[in-house]
Amino acid sequence: MIYGYARVSTPDQKLNHQTDALVSAGAEAIFSDEGVSGAKASRPGLDAMLDVVRPGDVVMVWRLDRLGRSVRNLLELAETLKAQGVTIRSLNEGVDTSGTMGGFLLTILGAVAELERETIVDRVKSGMQSAKRRGVHVGRNKSLSPLAREDVIHSIERGERVSDIAKRYRVSRATIYRSVSDTIKDHACA
Repeated sequence: MIYGYARVSTPDQKLNHQTDALVSAGAEAIFSDEGVSGAKASRPGLDAMLDVVRPGDVVMVWRLDRLGRSVRNLLELAETLKAQGVTIRSLNEGVDTSGTMGGFLLTILGAVAELERETIVDRVKSGMQSAKRRGVHVGRNKSLSPLAREDVIHSIERGERVSDIAKRYRVSRATIYRSVSDTIKDHACA
């Protein structure tokens, strides 16, 4: 049996590209995790797939980084699957652990994927530090000022859409709703 595994790290990303490629390549069943970072220990879709694989089965992924959190994790998983008689195939990198070169390529490509991930993390951290030094606000806004909160209430009373108010203040709709709730609580306590 050929099992496909797909994962996206954030809820706004979609699995379609991966699952379509896996089905086209012959995956008979697809397991997936949506909005689950590879760095998370618990990945229910992967865990469920690992419970059903049997000797002779194939675990197919779009890219190796969808399967492992780190090179060590990827190699441990590959060893576990190999001991169970299960092969790993990666469509993007062309890795197939059924051959002699497969394990070697898996190690090299896994290391490259981890290096790429760490490089991205370093760039993001460096960019945030640079922005902070320039006095640019980094992260989400704390909240709206009391004056802005009152304006939000009046805007809602006038029938203005919450999404338009949020755009005007450059905050999320959740911040607007939270501000309204906080303002109502403040007035109730006064």
